[in-house]
Order: sequence, then structure tokens, then C-alpha cells
Amino acid sequence: MKITSNWLSVCFAGTASIACNKVLNMDIIAPLSVTAPLWRDVVFIIAAIVPYLAILWMVQNSLFPKAEALATKVSVITTCTGAFCVGWYMFQPITGILCVGFTLWELGGLWINVLIMLALCQLPNARSAALCICIASLFGDLGQGLLVACNQEFRIVVGTILMLISLTLSRPYACQNLLLLDRVKNIEAVEFTNPFAFISPFNPAFCCLFVFNLVFGIALSLNCVSGIPVDTSLVGAIVALCAFVCIAWSKKLENYVDLLATAAAFLVLAGLLCAAVSLFIPLGTTSNYIIHAGDICFSIIRCLVVFGIGMRNRLGALRVIAWSSIFTGCGTLVGTYSGHVVNSLVGLNDTLACGFLCFMLLSFLALSFVWLSKYSFRAVIFGVEPLNHTLPIELPKDTTSNSKTLDECCSELGAEYGLTKREIEICALLAKGRNGRAISEQCYLSYNTVKTHVKHIYMKLDVHSQQELIDLVEDMITTSSAPETEHANKTQPTSITSCEHKAHEA
Repeated sequence: MKITSNWLSVCFAGTASIACNKVLNMDIIAPLSVTAPLWRDVVFIIAAIVPYLAILWMVQNSLFPKAEALATKVSVITTCTGAFCVGWYMFQPITGILCVGFTLWELGGLWINVLIMLALCQLPNARSAALCICIASLFGDLGQGLLVACNQEFRIVVGTILMLISLTLSRPYACQNLLLLDRVKNIEAVEFTNPFAFISPFNPAFCCLFVFNLVFGIALSLNCVSGIPVDTSLVGAIVALCAFVCIAWSKKLENYVDLLATAAAFLVLAGLLCAAVSLFIPLGTTSNYIIHAGDICFSIIRCLVVFGIGMRNRLGALRVIAWSSIFTGCGTLVGTYSGHVVNSLVGLNDTLACGFLCFMLLSFLALSFVWLSKYSFRAVIFGVEPLNHTLPIELPKDTTSNSKTLDECCSELGAEYGLTKREIEICALLAKGRNGRAISEQCYLSYNTVKTHVKHIYMKLDVHSQQELIDLVEDMITTSSAPETEHANKTQPTSITSCEHKAHEA
């Protein structure tokens, strides 16, 4: 693997961001968990989940990269102000000040993490990205271990500096992706014409993110003392190093993706089992170490999922980052709350606490080996169709004379490939260059229903975009009209795509 400045920048940015999590967990969330656990959860929802919904809205309305410069400035201001509030709380312990500091720190870190993930999507291949993620996890966890030994004031200052370094290193490469978004004014139309280049928020990968992070949230709060999580940074560094060695020596990364997911599932199951047993047999913090090891494995997969989609479809990268972060945040929130419930039951009702952990264990077991056994992360990471057309196509205006032939060709395709009557109708409209909204209005169907029909049509015809469908119909028209041209000695009629397709706003 060739080490480039891009790779080094993303690696250092990721390392700094992971190391900063220790400041967040020890100096901000821990005291807030003791003094105001309800406000901790409310602030987390407001500052770490809701902003991603705003990002999705801005992407849908093509507000990037105009909003990027403002978001970056706000990120710097909120990070520094949040650190100041946390430092102020050390000398004047008022819960409101800590809540403000937590909110501002989360808002600043949120945009920085988005920039790091966007910069990751600029790396040349999945192997390079995987090694970068492993190195960042390795040194990030080692950095967390070093920060534990420092005093609180030093941690806050260093954490702030590291976050600003992450922003500085990742922003130049992330902006390459955001500039592409600015060139496309209608992402909805691009998604309609290339549905297999985008993934839905209902994709099983996002469900896995929620479930895995729910368990990791439990581990984060399990056995914590005064709200401070157990320090598992050394185990995380060892797992990241092992993953790096395996990926570096392997010939094909594809062989290790699902194996890594399986390892994460087994580690989580073992951790939950240890947590339940530790209620009756003293095992210390063994469950925390084991579950964190699984966390590292799955974090690598999550980054690879975002990379695999972002590399093939740079227009969809920001949406995938937002959706994955929303599911991750929700899972972590539910998990930490569940972990605190278990902590409150320990000593008072160990049987009930054990029953809750066993329920989590059995639920995760069913999920992992009944549903996830049929699901492949490899297919998500390496199976997304590359986005070949960044803008919707426009057909020549003089194709109306061929509309009858075009309809006949679509009917023949329908009969051959088993399209329904409605699918044949929509297929003909797609071949004429209609966009999703136009088809929705003409067929009196909702836009989402049209998108579903389009996906079914593409799957049955084995095409992946509107352009490929048009080419398929054009070939049929050309083939059927060739004999007539030869006998009549006439010029062949203008085909659907014989003229150059010009991109336009749908």
C-alpha cells in the first residue's frame, strides 16, 4: 500500500478524534451522569442526533457546500466554548454550565466527525481505508490510555487541541466531496435514475449499527464508578493491531469483512454472558473488555460500510454518514440507559439484573445467528453500484415519432422478463426519459411507489440505471428497424440515444 498525504491526514485526524472520546466520557458525561442523568440524555439527543437530521435536510435541498464554511466556523467556536464551559464547571460545579459545555462540545465534534468520514471516502481503495481505520483505532485507544494518566485540566486542553487538529487535517479532502454536491442541484432525480447506487435508511446494515451500539452502550455504563466508564483502551489497541496485521497480510479484504462481523458478534455474546455470570461469580470488568473488543471490530466494519458507499457514490456519502450516525447514536443512548438500569439493580435485585442481561443475550443471539447469518456486510461494502451519471439524462425532442415503436418494445420486454402491466407502463415512461415526479403525476402514484416499481423493473431487466434501460430499448428499436431500412433504402429513424445525451436539472 502506498502511503500518501491524504492517507496520513485521515489517519491522524481519526486518531485525534478517537483519543478525544476519553475527555468526553470522563470529564463531561461522567459527572453529568451522576448529577443530572436525564439532562445527559436530553442533551445527547439534541446535540448528537438531531443535527444529523438537519444535515439530511440540507443535502436534500442542495445547501452544500455553502453551509460547509459556516458549519466549520461554528464547529471551531462551539468546541472551544464547550471546553471553556467544562473548565468553568471544574471551579464552579453548576449543572447548567456542564450541560451547556456538553451540548457545545458534541455539536463541534459532530461536524468534525462528518469531515473525517468524508475525507476517508477519498481514499483510493477499501484496503487502504481499512488499514487507515485500524491504525487510527490503535493509536486513538493508546491516546485514551495516556490521557487517563493526565490531570483533568490538561485533558480538556489537549482534547480541544486534538479536535481542532482533526478538523484542520480532514477538511481539505472532505471539501472535495462537498464541492461535488454543489454541482448537482437535484440529488432526488439522480437517485431515481440510479437507484442501486444509493442505499435506503431501512437497509439491514443500519439496523445492525443500532443493535451493536446498544450492546456497546451497555458495556460503556456497566461497572462504571461515579459515572466514569471502565478504561478498556489497551484491549481496544490490541484488537486494532490484530485487525491491522490480518488485513495487511491478506490478499483480499473481502475475505475478512464478514469474518470480522462474526468475530464482533461472538465477542458481544461472550461479553454479555460474562456480565450475567459476574453478578454471582466475581469476574471484575471482564465483560467490559470483551464487549469493547467487539466494539472495535464492528467500528471498523461501520467505517468500511460508509467508505464502500461513499467511494462508489460520492453524492450519497454524506447521507450514509448521517443515517449511520443517527442509528449509532440511538443505539448508544438506549444501551447506556439500559446499562445504568442494570447498575441500579445490582445489589438490590441481582436476579432481575441477571434476567435483563440474559434477555439481551438471547435477543442478540437470535439476531446474530438467525437473521445476520443470511446477511453479508461484504455485499454492502463492495456491492454498491458505482454512480456513472451524476445528472439525469435528456432525450432528443424528435423521438416522439418513435413513441409507438418504443411502447411496443417495452411491451415485448415486459412479456419476456415478466413485468406487470404497471411496470410496463412505467418502463415506457423511463425509456422516454421521464423523471420520477413526472411518472408519479402521470400514473397517479406516490413518488415512493414509483421508486419501488423502478427498482423492480431494473432487477427484472438486469439493468442498474435509467441510462442502461434506455440503451436496452434502443438496441431493440435498432434491431427491429434495420431490415426495413435495408429494403426501403431509407435513413434509419433517430434512435432514443443516437444523439448525445445532455445533462439537465430534472
